[in-house]
Amino acid sequence: MMQRQSTRNENTNCDTGGRRVGQQKSLARGNFQGPSKRLGGICLILAMVMFCGVSRARGQIINNFEFSGGFAYSTGDGGLGGLTVGTSLWVHPRVSLGLDYDSVYDNSSIGTFELTSIGHTAVKSHLQNFLVGPRVFFSAKRIKKYHFNPFAEVKIGDSLLSQSLRSVNVGSASGSAHSFSWMLGGGADYAFNRHWSGRLNLDLLRTHLADVGQSRLRIGVGVAYTIAGRGTK
Repeated sequence: MMQRQSTRNENTNCDTGGRRVGQQKSLARGNFQGPSKRLGGICLILAMVMFCGVSRARGQIINNFEFSGGFAYSTGDGGLGGLTVGTSLWVHPRVSLGLDYDSVYDNSSIGTFELTSIGHTAVKSHLQNFLVGPRVFFSAKRIKKYHFNPFAEVKIGDSLLSQSLRSVNVGSASGSAHSFSWMLGGGADYAFNRHWSGRLNLDLLRTHLADVGQSRLRIGVGVAYTIAGRGTK
């Protein structure tokens, strides 16, 4: 009898453990499937707008693509810095539709706990932004002998924040959250030549992580390359 009961208990524990592992895997998949599905839908809509809204030859469309990259900084969570890359399609001499991806990090310490029983505590944060939308350019402005092309932009997408906390005496914990996000702002381009230009962005990034809204200042500094050249559009 005792052997049968122990066997039943072991089976029950195995079933319960299996269900828990399955739930954890499903939750983990859910955390990352949400941004992937949403980003896929956004990219599909953007592609339809790009290729249906532009009545030009395929070769001309390819020539009107622009690629950009640089450094990005975002306030919040101790301040995060990292890289930003993007691509866009010129649909008008003053309008482009683009996709931007930010990957910014922060590693900081909570010094308050260093002299307590908790000990040294480190926090690592990683914020990823997937944003699509239009960028509208205005007439060139001249500052002394330099010419700048100002622009305004509005973009929507998804943001994913991953954080981990590690304490010397207590242990570690980690978690992630994603949400819909939008960005509103502008900046200016400075043309080095027909193909290359420097770019400065200053935007308000609004996220809603963990069911709470966050307003972040986003700064981007980088370069952009247009295949056909800005003067040929």
